[in-house]
Amino acid sequence: MLRFVFCKIKNKKGLNLCLLLGITLFIALFVCHPMFERGAGNQVLRTGFETYAKEQETFPAVMNRSGSYSSKDYSSAKKVMDKLVAYEKKWTEYVAVDTVASEQYLSLSGGKADTSLGGTNEYFTIGYLPELSEYTDITYGQSLDSGNEEEAKDCYPCLVSEETMDAYGLVTGEVLHMKLQSEAEDYEVDFKVTGIIREKDINDSYWYHTLSDFGNTLFVSENTFDTMIESFGQDEISYEENLMLDYRQIDAKNAAEYADYMQQFRSSDTKYQDNMADTLASFFTKQRTIQQMLWALELPCLVLLLLFIYMVSSQMLSLEEGEIAVLRSRGATKLQVGMIYLLQASFLALLGAVFGLLLGYGMCKGAASTDGFLKFSRKNVSMYTLNGGMFFCAMLAAVIVILFLTMPALRRTKYTIVNERTAKNSVVKNPFWKKCYLDILLLLLSGYLLYNYNRQKESLAMEMIAGNGMDPVILLNTSVFILAAGLLFIRLFYYLILALDKVLKKRFRPAGYAAFLQLKRTWYQSGFLAVFLIMTIASGIFDANMARTMNQNMEERIAYGIGADAVLEENFRLQISKLEGKETNWKYLEPDFGRYEALIKENICENATRVLVDEKTDIKAGNGTVLGGKLMAIHTKEFGETARLKDGVNKEHWFYALNALAEEPDGVMISSNLADKLKLKVGDTLSYTRYLPAEIGEDTLGSRQAKVCAIIDCFPGYERYTYEKDEEGNLTEQEQYLLVANYATVISAFGQTPYQVWMKLADDVKDTTLTESLAAADIQPKHIILLQEQLADNRNSAMVQVTNGMFTLSFILSLVICSVGFLLYWMMTLKKRELLFGVYRAMGMRMGEVRQMILTEQLFTSAGPVLAGGEIGAVATLFFVRLLMVVYLPQKHNLAIEIYIYPADLVKLMAVLIAVMLLCYFIIRKILRSMKIAKALRLGEDS
Repeated sequence: MLRFVFCKIKNKKGLNLCLLLGITLFIALFVCHPMFERGAGNQVLRTGFETYAKEQETFPAVMNRSGSYSSKDYSSAKKVMDKLVAYEKKWTEYVAVDTVASEQYLSLSGGKADTSLGGTNEYFTIGYLPELSEYTDITYGQSLDSGNEEEAKDCYPCLVSEETMDAYGLVTGEVLHMKLQSEAEDYEVDFKVTGIIREKDINDSYWYHTLSDFGNTLFVSENTFDTMIESFGQDEISYEENLMLDYRQIDAKNAAEYADYMQQFRSSDTKYQDNMADTLASFFTKQRTIQQMLWALELPCLVLLLLFIYMVSSQMLSLEEGEIAVLRSRGATKLQVGMIYLLQASFLALLGAVFGLLLGYGMCKGAASTDGFLKFSRKNVSMYTLNGGMFFCAMLAAVIVILFLTMPALRRTKYTIVNERTAKNSVVKNPFWKKCYLDILLLLLSGYLLYNYNRQKESLAMEMIAGNGMDPVILLNTSVFILAAGLLFIRLFYYLILALDKVLKKRFRPAGYAAFLQLKRTWYQSGFLAVFLIMTIASGIFDANMARTMNQNMEERIAYGIGADAVLEENFRLQISKLEGKETNWKYLEPDFGRYEALIKENICENATRVLVDEKTDIKAGNGTVLGGKLMAIHTKEFGETARLKDGVNKEHWFYALNALAEEPDGVMISSNLADKLKLKVGDTLSYTRYLPAEIGEDTLGSRQAKVCAIIDCFPGYERYTYEKDEEGNLTEQEQYLLVANYATVISAFGQTPYQVWMKLADDVKDTTLTESLAAADIQPKHIILLQEQLADNRNSAMVQVTNGMFTLSFILSLVICSVGFLLYWMMTLKKRELLFGVYRAMGMRMGEVRQMILTEQLFTSAGPVLAGGEIGAVATLFFVRLLMVVYLPQKHNLAIEIYIYPADLVKLMAVLIAVMLLCYFIIRKILRSMKIAKALRLGEDS
């Protein structure tokens, strides 16, 4: 039987190769899922940790325990340290991740001290850091390891940080007379400042708490610390253990396990805590969303591939119906015939699984490397690796293929030579889907879902913002619509064919009559190709438009939110002076802005401007007040030359508003929602109040009257909507109100306060070049936002990468299988109709008329569905793209969602299809030219 199966495969090697191609692509796409899911999950997790580190300015994976022990139970620092080490071993036994660093800190309560140089009644604690000497440098004096550790006359050496030195005016050699209190009695002890220390590398992972965080701590040696416990009545030893883990080893595979262990630690030990809970919780939500999104994006393409496999296998089975009938008539049982096709399907499926694994690995790597739709890059995709789930998916896909190929063959095993001809001659006029109006039902279902989702758009958006995941049906509904519209086209187009035949029948020549006769008889059989073409083209167009719209709108919102190519903020040194009985005086020292002007001369940037931003400004007009509004103070000319804003987002170009502000020194621009809130119009007057910087106090800084000179909807850097959690933890939408004033007016009224510097970079200046230039100019930004860096981060985000990758993959696969399927279908159709063509020639039909007949059939069965697919894709884009943006851009925004259609994408798709159709027509001509009338007649006699 095996030999017979291999002979069958060999005899139809062309068809079997096409079938193997479809099986391989199906399995490859199937195995992409676990690899893509795991890789995207790793990327989400890595990004989550890195974002936490950047925003919180601290290490993102720390296990912490803090508390105190009685000195009766733990009489020395070593005993406490041993206990802390035991906790570390316990944690890492379950959370099997390498340790980056461990910061262990012990402290005693200390007391108030007078200093030998005049300081009075200052409070200090006594602290011990075991690895202090390894991670600090002595800036003044000597370390504790320099031979000065021996106590003399109850005076103990200690070290203080530079911050403590500045705060209390300490110097090396100064002695602190401290009063220690205990339950039994009070003690007096002296400490001598032998050295001033600072971190060797403040960015070292060891410094979870930097020296400035320890505040007024006197760092002593272990011996001195033990002496304090033993001789000075210290009852409690406070401790803090911070274990920094290598978060790169926490991945999508082990994150759930480690999160469960850490939850158990928190439940069983009230003094334990870690800073990974929120990051992991966010990861699990995003991972669930990615899983749903992957299936929703893959499913249409998987269905398309199954249709391709079905088309090829059904063509093969239709050619082998006679062979099956002969085998049955010669005594083969249904089981034996079924076993032949089971073995054939198993062989092809297993072979496809081998090739599919390799191809799937490459496809996933390629999809992960996309920076946009059909845009591949050489970025690092090392997080996307082989995993065990891929082999399971390959086997599962192979089983699906085997069942898909074997079940239709089993249905045909009931035919013998006696009833095979009857079955072949019977024409199925109405397929199942037409009888039960599946197209109408699916279209109604899709329309209902579309209507329902549009009604719930706001609630869906809030669910996405809150991190509750997405409804995958919202993505699948598009495919349901395309399928339903395709089936409806088949139904309606059949009536068009009947109408044309009825009107033009008497005018038809033989070629036209034969073409329409064939179309009427076999429309619903060839309609399968039409549905295939419609789904391929419509899905390809929709995927392209969806990806372009998503990417473009995301990038526009990012550019709008930043406002310029680079936005940075330097440290402003604050000077505070307070004389007894008088108000506190303060002053910010402005960094030298001339350094930015030098960068302009060096062609690093084209323009740079100061932008003062205050987000706690109160605005009042009439009887209305807005609290916590956003004030922006700008130089109008510089700002207009530096900032960027998309055209068409305001009623008129925003430069008109800038010009109006420039002409009115005491004028302001306001946002349209502020105008509506306070019922303001151009020419009205309002007042705005600013508050003292947080470092100084909470009193008002002053108020200023202003005249409204322009009302705008959008302005660079102004986002109208924000989202905050209320007291019950529910996410609520808040509006932000904007006020834009002249920089000189604001500084004159309120004094100098910190501002941002907005820069427009010169052409071809990259982020690294700017960073190097800032360092060379001695500009050390406290915060910096680079537009290109933010855009790159967005393109590399897991959700965007999954979408771009899957849309690109689906688009390419659609082109491949559509091209191969179209060619194969027509070649097989010609092969089956070879006898009929010979008869037509024998009846006197010229070869040109036969070609004309085929061309007419192609026009209706191919060109019609191609045009319909384009129209359905356009309609799907119009109906569904804005709705689906809820998944990717759920936040309300000043910039409305715009649909972007790139003609180049449509040209690529149509160019491939036209080329395939032309190639198919030339192949048909060649086949027809090679046919012999005599051969056809002999075939007729043999049959």
